[in-house]
Amino acid sequence: MGVDILVTGHTHRFEAYEDQGRFYINPGSITGSYSPYEPRSIPSFVLMDIQGRDVIIYVYQLIDGEVKVDRIEYHKDME
Repeated sequence: MGVDILVTGHTHRFEAYEDQGRFYINPGSITGSYSPYEPRSIPSFVLMDIQGRDVIIYVYQLIDGEVKVDRIEYHKDME
């Protein structure tokens, strides 16, 4: 598709990774709804702060009644 960042879904499981110069994000399920792919789904969502070639992703997850926030950074290198 020729994109630098691809946001996907469907698995109800948070995931973020870089592969071959592209950044992939699955924000998970904000409600933690059941999925056959993930029987114990953790409620999650992401906020993205995009500043030029830099992206900061804040991942919010509800784990055992506690909100956990992680920060992930991605920098797009010029080719």
